[in-house]
Parts: sequence; structure tokens; C-alpha cells
Amino acid sequence: MKPMEIYIADVPFDDKDDSKIRPALVVKVSDERVNIFKVTTKFKNKSKKIRRLYYPIKKWKESGLKELSYVDTHRTYNISQKAVFSRKPIGKLDNGDIVGLFEFIQKIKKESKNV
Repeated sequence: MKPMEIYIADVPFDDKDDSKIRPALVVKVSDERVNIFKVTTKFKNKSKKIRRLYYPIKKWKESGLKELSYVDTHRTYNISQKAVFSRKPIGKLDNGDIVGLFEFIQKIKKESKNV
């Protein structure tokens, strides 16, 4: 249960009262809740506006993923620990991807302030 670990979790959809079992990157662990980013393989069919918020995981195999995947940084999700930690982690981001993700988020924040 550490930040930057990847779990298969039950993650809610943005616009529906439904959820999907999918990879999730743990960002922060609280008493009963966990903040996560969704991890997705869907990229090509997304709009440019959405794609600019997707960080490509460079060492995706080493992170326990089966194919090239992206961290969807458009928002974090605050979900129950049970929805995340009912399974073992499948992997974790390597240090290069952790730094890359941090720099990516900083760049997005800076760009959004300039708009």
C-alpha cells in the first residue's frame, strides 16, 4: 500500500453511476480512502485535448502492465481502500517514470495557468 504502486481496482466512471475494473496508480493513502489516477491503454481515439493529459508510461512492462499504458492525469479519484487493496499490486512505476510523471503534471499545471 504505497504511492506509485499499480493495482487492479474498481474505479468509477466520470459521468455514470458505474465503475470499471482497471489498472490504477496509487497517489496517496489515507485512513480509509485512496487517491488514484486511472491507467489506460486507450489513447489513439481520444481528442488532442484529452491526449495532452495522458502520461505515457515508458517502462510499462517493468511496471506490471501488459501493453503500452498511460496515466490519465485529468483528475484523481478518491475511492475506498477496499476498492483498491482487495488484490495484490501488479507492479509499480520505476523511478524514471515517477520523475517523468511529476514533471509532466507540473508542465500541465503551468500551461493551464497561461491559458
